[in-house]
Amino acid sequence: MVGIFQQERIVKAEEQIAEKRRYINYDTREFTIESIVKYLEEEETFLPEYHRDLVWDSTRQSKFIESIFLGLPILPLFVAKIQEPFSLEIIDGSQRVLTLAAFMTNKLQLIHLKTLDSLNGFSFSDFSPSHQRKFKNTSINVIILFDADEISKKDISNRINTY
Repeated sequence: MVGIFQQERIVKAEEQIAEKRRYINYDTREFTIESIVKYLEEEETFLPEYHRDLVWDSTRQSKFIESIFLGLPILPLFVAKIQEPFSLEIIDGSQRVLTLAAFMTNKLQLIHLKTLDSLNGFSFSDFSPSHQRKFKNTSINVIILFDADEISKKDISNRINTY
């Protein structure tokens, strides 16, 4: 049985949740790797100032690409729809997107792979056209936030990166 004091705490906690809860309209969609890179190249994807530099080293980038070839699930990208038509701001996932672009434009040569060690030294153009197509057609989930304010976008980014 819950005492009066405990019941008051429960009511207060539930009221606080209702007061602080943000209602962010979002949708989850699948994008191919090719379309993600194309959005970036055509500047339809916006990288905030704090996300613009590629921080991952070649080993980490290679391991990410290896994960795709292995068919492992990839964490979703979080993007926010901004005012211009078809323009998206990356909230979380910029390192993954920049790595995909580097690989598909032959700026990344795979190194230090252990599971698919036969791919060490490969660039994207070293693969057969059918494997290139398969890679480009791989889908990644993208969570699109609509009408998210700057505070919400930063909060989401911070929370994702603390898990």
